[in-house]
Order: sequence, then structure tokens, then C-alpha cells
Amino acid sequence: MLKWSLADLMKHRSAPLTFSEVLALEDELTARDPEILSVSPVAVSGEVRFSEGDFIATVSLKGKLVIPSTRSLTPVDWPLDFTFSEVYVTADSDREKYDDGQLLIDLDGDALDLMPAVTDHILLAIPMQVLTPAEAETGEMPTGTDWAVVSEDEYEATHQDEKPNPAFAKLQGLFPEDDGDDK
Repeated sequence: MLKWSLADLMKHRSAPLTFSEVLALEDELTARDPEILSVSPVAVSGEVRFSEGDFIATVSLKGKLVIPSTRSLTPVDWPLDFTFSEVYVTADSDREKYDDGQLLIDLDGDALDLMPAVTDHILLAIPMQVLTPAEAETGEMPTGTDWAVVSEDEYEATHQDEKPNPAFAKLQGLFPEDDGDDK
């Protein structure tokens, strides 16, 4: 399941190794992120190319997560449909040929396992803010008895005329202004 020995991969020097599988990842993903409510089977396809002593994997994922809205905790269907690439290098690889900052993954042992990369990229694809279609369309924030969530813009608009607390006026000159110079 998305794991090949380096000897098998070396047989594909002239043409890339292509793969296409449907994976059941719900148990693994919900164990790593308990906020995930469910995961559909994930279609994974791609290729592993041998290039100048290294292996370049290009993987496409399609599936669906059900995750809670960050505003109301209502379940939201979140589609997965993206592609990623990773470079796997051996101990004797020439790392200088890659750009600074490019992620290079060391191959440990005699196999290339793409499963950790697949699960990591799915988790990284979950955005910080998830809204139901209705929440995204209306922009309404949750409210309750004696409380309401407001956006930063709304807060700024309603509190721009507030005067500082006079009790703290004595502290005004306590610290000199930072002029931006780092010393």
C-alpha cells in the first residue's frame, strides 16, 4: 500500500512507476486529529520517477472530509482535491542541485513509503477557518444571551471613540517609546 522497495523502484529508471489506489484512512486521520468527524475513501494516484539518483513522487488526492465548522461546530463536507510532490534522497545524493529551502526527505532503509506523506498532506490541507455554506454566505456570527462574537472590523467601528482608562494615565510615561532601533 504505497510502499515500494528501492530495488523495485530502480527497475523503473526509464519510465516512472505509476500507481492508483483507493485508501481507507479514516482510522489513521481521526487518531491524529480527533476533530475530523469522518473521511471518505481517498483516491490516490501518481508516479514515482527516478532522477539523478533521487526519487521524485508526484501524488494526486481526491476524497472528502467531514469536519466541524470553526464557528458553530456544524459538520461541513470538505472536499480534498490536490496534488503534491516530494523529493526523496539517498545518503549519497548531491543535495546542492536543489534550491535552498526545498524540502528533501531522507530515505531510511531500503523502501520508499508514501503513506506518511499522504496523511500529512491531508492534515495540512485542513484550513484554519471552516464555515458551512450558510455561514460563509451570510457572514453571521454566533450570539447568545448577553454575548456576541464580532469581527475585528465591527469591533473597531464600535470602539473607536473609547477613551483610555484614567486609572492607567499615571503609567503613561513609565516606559520610553520604542524608536525601532534594536540594540
